[in-house]
Amino acid sequence: MYNEELKIKFIRQYTSSKNMEEVCRNTFNATEPYEIAWGADICTKSSEELQPIVEELIGVRIRSTWTRVGVLNEYVRWCIRTGVPGACDGMLNARPVGLDAVRHRMVASPLHLQVYLDSICAPEEMATTDNIYRCFYWLAYGGVDEEDILKIKCKDVDFHNMVVHYGEVEIPLYRESLAAFKNCVYLTQFAYDHPNYDKILYKDRVDGDTVVRGIRGAASTKAMRVALSRRSKEKMDDGSTDLKLSYFRVWLSGLFYRMYERERAGIPVNFAPAVEQFMEGKTYKLDSGRNTIDAKKRQFIKEYTDDYERWKLAFSI
Repeated sequence: MYNEELKIKFIRQYTSSKNMEEVCRNTFNATEPYEIAWGADICTKSSEELQPIVEELIGVRIRSTWTRVGVLNEYVRWCIRTGVPGACDGMLNARPVGLDAVRHRMVASPLHLQVYLDSICAPEEMATTDNIYRCFYWLAYGGVDEEDILKIKCKDVDFHNMVVHYGEVEIPLYRESLAAFKNCVYLTQFAYDHPNYDKILYKDRVDGDTVVRGIRGAASTKAMRVALSRRSKEKMDDGSTDLKLSYFRVWLSGLFYRMYERERAGIPVNFAPAVEQFMEGKTYKLDSGRNTIDAKKRQFIKEYTDDYERWKLAFSI
C-alpha cells in the first residue's frame, strides 16, 4: 500500500470487521501502482485524474463496484476531516460508471464471443483440441452450469433443432458455434502439432461420449479454467485481444444477450428464473426480521437488473 501508515490508521478507525479490512487492503493495493506513478496519495488527486483509474479498478458486477468505490470515498472523507495535507474531494466527484470494465470483461453477442475465441484458439477447420475450449465457452454462454459442462454428451447436441438438451431445458446453439460443436461431436481424432515432427499428427480422443474431451486424459473444470486463463493472458500480452473473459463473465454475457432478445420481442425483463437457478442448493445466513430468503432473492434480482442495464449501456445496445 502506498502511504501505508496513513491507510492502516484509516482502516483501524473505519472497521473492526476482518472481511472489510481485507476489502480495504485489496482496494489500496490496487491503487498503489497509480499512486507510485503520481508520487502522491489518491486522496490528493482531482476527479479528472481519478476518472480513468476508477473505471479500471471496478469490476463487472455493481456490488463489487460500490464496495471498492465506497472504501475510497470514505478514505478521502476521512483524510479531509483529519487534515491530511493536500486532501481534496476529487474522488467524491468521480463517476464510477464502469463501462470500460464491462467492455473488456464481457461480450455483446455470439459474434463478439466468436471473435474472441478466434483470437485465442486455432481455427476450427484445423481440427485441434482448441475446439473443446471453444465448446466449453459456448456451453457457458448458453447457460450451462460450470460443473455440468463436462457432462454434456454428444447425443445432447441437436443440430436439427439448433439446441443442446440440458436436463429439463434446452439451450441455444448459435450459428457461430456450429463448426466447433460438429468437430467435438463427430471427430474421433484431433490434430496434434508436435514440435519434433514436420507434419501434423492425429491422435485418438479420450474414450467417452462427452463433447468436451481431448487427447490427454479426462478433462477437469480446473484444467479448462487454467488453460483458458493462460491463453487469455498470452493473447492480451501480444495484443491479439483486449478481452479478459472467464466462465462466469461468458455465462453472464449469454444471460444478458438472451434477456435482450426477449426484451426486443416485447417480453418484460425478468431475472427471477435466473436468480432461482443461481440460489438453488445454496444456503444463506439469514437473520430474523427483514433478512429473509425472499429479501435475498429480491436483492439478487435488482443486482442482475442493474448489471444488465449497464451491459446495454456499455455496448450501446
